[in-house]
Amino acid sequence: MNSQKPTPVPLGDLVVDGVFLERPNRYLARVLVDGRETEAHVPDPGRLPGLMVPGRRVRLVHRPGPKRKTDYSLVLVRHGSIWVSVYPGFANGLVERALQERTLPFFAGFTGYASEVSVGGSRLDFRIDTRAASVYLEVKSVSFVEDGVGRFPDAPTVRGVKHLKELVALLSLGHGAAVLFVSQRSDTRLIRPNDAVDPEFGRALREARRAGVELYGINCKVGKSGVALNQPVDVAVEAE
Repeated sequence: MNSQKPTPVPLGDLVVDGVFLERPNRYLARVLVDGRETEAHVPDPGRLPGLMVPGRRVRLVHRPGPKRKTDYSLVLVRHGSIWVSVYPGFANGLVERALQERTLPFFAGFTGYASEVSVGGSRLDFRIDTRAASVYLEVKSVSFVEDGVGRFPDAPTVRGVKHLKELVALLSLGHGAAVLFVSQRSDTRLIRPNDAVDPEFGRALREARRAGVELYGINCKVGKSGVALNQPVDVAVEAE
């Protein structure tokens, strides 16, 4: 593996500061930009507990377009002394860049990879090829953190349960299978399933680990202009 640090994924050129006011629904936020009230798309449809608090500083990408309902996308929230990314799509971009640069601290010695791989009736995020076998990888973005513990999901995810079952099925065909939880904030020290919100996902994750699905976690450094993978963290699946 390359010893250099992963390159940050930039937020883009058209980033502006704002203040969060309220969230009328899970895809929409009302914000102040330059003293003017406007609406912004929220890319993360989860509940985002502890983050979407009125008066919080936010950073938004200005992307007006004829097919967009809003001119802005809300991508960062200021939480105490850190920035937190609420753009789940960055997680896959971070992993792909790390694979390109060979800076991902997992799957050492892989020979190649493919993204958005069709498997059965679904698409899995990555297939990582090694000399021994192909490893199918699902990436999950973690934004909810309490006392250093990241919990996934923060809203029920039928799709997430489906992916875990598909990974288990791939093991039976002789492939490798793994889940990588990417917490897009720097204060995460451990990742657990959020049984209080989605007990079915927790059960499926424990069954997947027992079947042989590998579980990995990593946190991120989030700055005003970009997000970068940072340090591996443990994933604990036992019920609390």
